[in-house]
Amino acid sequence: MFRLFIVFFLHVSLLFAANNSEILKRADKLTKSPSKTKIFRAYNDYKNVYSRSVMHSNLDERKSALHGIIISGKKLHIDVEKYQKELSSLKKSSKKRKKTALKMKNIKKTSSSKKIKVIHYTSLKQARWDDGTLILDFDRKLLKTDVNYFKLIDKKRSSFRYIFDIHAVKNKNIKLRHTKLKSIRISQYKHNIVRLVFESKRKLNLRFKLEGKHLYIFLHLGSSAPLESQAKYKLKTKAKKRVVVIDPGHGGKDNGATGYKNCREKNIVLQVAQAVTKQLRKRGITVYLTRTQDKFIKLRNRTKYANKKKADIFISIHANSVPKKNALKAKGLETYFLSRSRSSRATRVAAVENSKEIEDMNYFGKNNLLNFMNREKIIASNKLAIDMQKGMLSSLRKHYKDVKDNGVREGPFWVLVGAQMPAVLLEIGFVSNPIEASRMLTKKYQKYLAKGIAEGIERYFIKNP
Repeated sequence: MFRLFIVFFLHVSLLFAANNSEILKRADKLTKSPSKTKIFRAYNDYKNVYSRSVMHSNLDERKSALHGIIISGKKLHIDVEKYQKELSSLKKSSKKRKKTALKMKNIKKTSSSKKIKVIHYTSLKQARWDDGTLILDFDRKLLKTDVNYFKLIDKKRSSFRYIFDIHAVKNKNIKLRHTKLKSIRISQYKHNIVRLVFESKRKLNLRFKLEGKHLYIFLHLGSSAPLESQAKYKLKTKAKKRVVVIDPGHGGKDNGATGYKNCREKNIVLQVAQAVTKQLRKRGITVYLTRTQDKFIKLRNRTKYANKKKADIFISIHANSVPKKNALKAKGLETYFLSRSRSSRATRVAAVENSKEIEDMNYFGKNNLLNFMNREKIIASNKLAIDMQKGMLSSLRKHYKDVKDNGVREGPFWVLVGAQMPAVLLEIGFVSNPIEASRMLTKKYQKYLAKGIAEGIERYFIKNP
């Protein structure tokens, strides 16, 4: 039976593309297919290229990826409005740049005897929140000399002001709010200076960094949702009590992976699951654990428990591992959701996680395979996986800059089969990697990781009321 299982999952595999252009070509072909599964694969490919293009500031690839997300997303009935707005904005800015370049060309032609000096100020395009971080986007690269940061503190009056003077111009009205700040003001202080002021009743652990065309300001305020977003969802989130089932993988006779210095997967994931539970209960979310001690539980009983509790989402926590020869190279976080399409990497990871429960494969027959193929649940699980991956990375990278993003992937994990709600499997690191294993054993790292998982869950609930 195990051989049949492997053959079934190996018949459909993803082709690895060497670069973004090849991924886009593959996605374009898949989008034209009548198969919803192939279109969904294309949608994920476009999302991956979009993320990379933003990271590497590749405008052409970013536009192509956005165009693909919109076309494939509409076919899958996914809300792609924000991507349409972004693509429209990019097209408008491209036209403006072309017009400016044309004007400059004409000026050069008409000024053969006199040299005309044209001053172009850096322009602030937008300011946005992302996981407790305020990101300011500019139209060109900022230098260290472009940003002047200082504080005005009056402890007697409990007044703490953090001020940024940025050599730039603000072309549109930008309003910012945060529930944990007294006020945020952004204005054109001088003709070439944009002033940003954070005012708080308490001291802030603020830091910032410049990266290309972006200024990142880390405020460490917890939930990053601005007041407008919270007001929008306030009534809906209060009206519905959220229920989450957390599944610490393995347990009892099933140790899971054993790695560096006899580090056992079953122990680490239980500790992380307990830390996540604390974080979620602070946020008013009802949480149940499939196991609270070192106990073996069959895979079928894990999702059965989640269904019984009528959970809104199911999250299974695991840790990765590779043979010793690759132990130093393999590292990072990844999130999986259940789908027919998968990579050979996903198949390998799934084979390890499924290995202790081969006898359950008879139980998961034709009826549960229908759940496996359910398009609506696949899309919801993919959305949840994206928020989970983003939450973990954002929280950990504030303290560990070398945390690697292995992305969101599809995989045939039996622990997710049978769940009647969006379900994902987290691989929180490699126990075989000495650095990651040592970190995962510490309460400090577990706390940051748990906070990221909780924020990812909260973000998913806000976006999917």
